[in-house]
Amino acid sequence: GMIVHVHAIGDQAVTEALNGIAAARKANGNSGLPHTITHLQLIRPDDIPRFRELGVIASFQLYWASAGTDTIELVKPHIDPALYEWQYPARSVLDTGGMIAGASDWPVSTANVFLAIYQAETRKGPAGVLDASQRVPREAMLYAYTLHAARAMGEQDRFGSLAPGKQADFALLDRDVLTATAEEARDTKVLWTVVGGRTVYGAKP
Repeated sequence: GMIVHVHAIGDQAVTEALNGIAAARKANGNSGLPHTITHLQLIRPDDIPRFRELGVIASFQLYWASAGTDTIELVKPHIDPALYEWQYPARSVLDTGGMIAGASDWPVSTANVFLAIYQAETRKGPAGVLDASQRVPREAMLYAYTLHAARAMGEQDRFGSLAPGKQADFALLDRDVLTATAEEARDTKVLWTVVGGRTVYGAKP
């Protein structure tokens, strides 16, 4: 009856986490609980469809999906070249029917979701683009940080979207993030925030 949340960065760790969840599903029956694996910097191609098959949420911090020091100089010399091509393969998980959730990894990185969404959408960095085939559409990332994040906590019936009977959580932004360019959306500011129907933040005019 407990939701399991596993931190796994390397491909072997991801494989073993999926194996463990598969064994639990087999032994106990599929409870439908939204078990989650987070970080997921490297995933073996054969493991990607298992997220959908096992009902495991892939919780990425795609702020790190940048062609820069963390993904090139610190990684590329030390791993198999074929595996290197699969860093933060969020689009592949999405395209095989898996559910992705957004996470910040704060305070190691930023809690600003708009910076992370920009990276997920462009995968740009000082050294170019980190595997353009793994770019994630902005709409998918908005779901990742709202309804799918709520699902990862088992709270999708309480928050994560606006619907009758759900908690009134929402924010007013200073631009339309569905029509802005990637660069414009990256600079989005929150004007005010409502949690549970109560205003908890409001920018001064």
